[in-house]
Amino acid sequence: MMGGAYISICMGFALAGGITGRIKGSSFWIWFLISGLVPFIGLAAALLYRYETDVPDIACPGCGAPCKVHDSVCMKCGTEIYLDA
Repeated sequence: MMGGAYISICMGFALAGGITGRIKGSSFWIWFLISGLVPFIGLAAALLYRYETDVPDIACPGCGAPCKVHDSVCMKCGTEIYLDA
């Protein structure tokens, strides 16, 4: 009897986390799984996660394509991206 209530709560948190992650530009399914497996912590992480649109772009040294600062490899040409500290 209590198992059904727990599953309903987990599904609610999973849906909320997935929608929050998608709004912030990330994957719905990744945040759905995280928020469903660890309901309170997963949803809190999704809420505190950065917006992908807030992350600045840099030019790939190989092809010049725009890449996010946190990328280590260009998704277009495969060139490794090094940031000068």
